[in-house]
Amino acid sequence: MEIQSQAYLFSRLADTQMAALEGLIYITTEKQGKSGFFKVFDVDRSQIIRTSLLICDPCTMVFLNTNSQMTPVQSSTLSTWRQSPTSVVKMYKGVPTDDDEQAATQIFSNPIQGVYNEEIRMEIVEKFSVSLGAFYFKTTDDFYFVIQPYYSDLNTYTTTGYTSTGFYMKSKDQVPKNVTVLCVRDTRFNGTTGANVVGSLPNPNGKVTVGENDGDDNRSITVPPQKVINGWTTNHIGQNITINSVNSEGGEYFVQYFVRQGQLIPETSSMATTTSSAAVTTTTATTTFVASTTQNVVTSSKSATTLATATTNTMTPTTLPGSTTTGNVETTTKSSRKVQILLLLIVTSFVGFWQN
Repeated sequence: MEIQSQAYLFSRLADTQMAALEGLIYITTEKQGKSGFFKVFDVDRSQIIRTSLLICDPCTMVFLNTNSQMTPVQSSTLSTWRQSPTSVVKMYKGVPTDDDEQAATQIFSNPIQGVYNEEIRMEIVEKFSVSLGAFYFKTTDDFYFVIQPYYSDLNTYTTTGYTSTGFYMKSKDQVPKNVTVLCVRDTRFNGTTGANVVGSLPNPNGKVTVGENDGDDNRSITVPPQKVINGWTTNHIGQNITINSVNSEGGEYFVQYFVRQGQLIPETSSMATTTSSAAVTTTTATTTFVASTTQNVVTSSKSATTLATATTNTMTPTTLPGSTTTGNVETTTKSSRKVQILLLLIVTSFVGFWQN
């Protein structure tokens, strides 16, 4: 059915019966309706979605949720996320039009759009909930996930991998709250923590804060959410990530967070015990100093002092250049005395010979 300007729905149900109905009618554009790569789903039950089985590449998938009996209303939870190595997935709020989306307006993506517009691909996407009546994906290649009509609270959630990404949103109907995500980490490795923030708050003083925390060591970003991504990253992985807001009542915001494990941190202490050269020891300490944070610099400086002391003590009993020179002088001095004694004996013998 093609609609030019208006559409009417007729039913033989009584008004009371009509009032009790819940649902929606989704009207697509002509282009969308004729496309085999445009799909619409009602989140009324648990469903497995896989684009390769839908024969949909590239694919636009719209998800609609009219369930107002849950808290927050119209919530959908996504889990068991899988992508092929070359797949690109972007999630947007609302419904799509025939026009292309504005750059950096997605509320979630994998690969992630980094601070410097680099793409960061994550092997693990954590379970997350979307509290929207309508949202959609634009995808390429194979994409698989499970979607269910319920809300999963992110607060005190623990990540399932050393490198992963997740999502949190506050809907317009939700009361603002503080959220803490516990991070699985291996402190032998360095790494990064980051977040992309999108949204709209009616209060001009409204702001969203995303922080990385490791005891008293904290780093964060505080921004007024906008339609375009505000990105942030820090070269640390703490014990947890916190998300909170001020003056956000009646507004909505979306946060994609991620942790990314890096390289194994060199064990400076164990390396120092195997070095026998003072020059090598100094070089090792300097490398650690450059690669470490300010807090690690203090540790590295202490380690460098200890190494220098240990090296000096070890080298003291050995033959150092100064000691070698002194030894030669002493040896030469003793040899000269032997020559003098020998000459004295010869002279004495010679004098005695002439006296005879």
